[in-house]
Amino acid sequence: MENLRKMGIPIADVLHLITASASPDRSVLVGIDGGAGAGKTTFAHWFAETIKETMTPVSIVRIDNFCRPSAERQKDYVVVSDLDWKRLRDQALIPLQSGVAARFQLYDWPADRLKDWVTIDVGGVTIVDGVTATRNEISGYYDLRIWFSCPRDIRVSRLLGRGDTSAAEIKHWIPSEDRYIASHAPEKTAHLVIDSTADMTTKDRNGWFTKLWSPPSAA
Repeated sequence: MENLRKMGIPIADVLHLITASASPDRSVLVGIDGGAGAGKTTFAHWFAETIKETMTPVSIVRIDNFCRPSAERQKDYVVVSDLDWKRLRDQALIPLQSGVAARFQLYDWPADRLKDWVTIDVGGVTIVDGVTATRNEISGYYDLRIWFSCPRDIRVSRLLGRGDTSAAEIKHWIPSEDRYIASHAPEKTAHLVIDSTADMTTKDRNGWFTKLWSPPSAA
């Protein structure tokens, strides 16, 4: 945590903001958005573990779990429009914000269908992680919005290096992601903008830099 303070990420302020607002009957919703390969998921898991250290319950919801089955898609490869934000809104965000447990099915990628049911109880912190998490239609449901800023060429290089996404899939995905960013401008509505241009995988997380910290008036 000390290294994060040195790099300018106001982690103590962020933690206080969200944990002070969470209670057994109130969920604090955090949206972590950014392009593919920007490092959102790495941060989300680290952030969740850090929140747990405060004895605050925390859950992570992945946008990928809300992908539409291939029968409902327009193309062979997934694009941004195949991420079902309405189902995320109706089955997770609205219930939790209203003090009701969220209940939704996970999209099973190998089986290409909605499969296991998940329930997230009210209370604590729920982190929604993934591209389009803070799109305009649902951005208002979050108590805290985080955007990961990273150049496209670096993100593509990381995606190729991971080896779990083909060059053809990346080439198909990136234009739809670019359109999303241009249309929704999620960085402009974020409370915390993190520049992840540098390597984020080192143990001291020395690739995380704060570009903007504009705390919401109340979580």
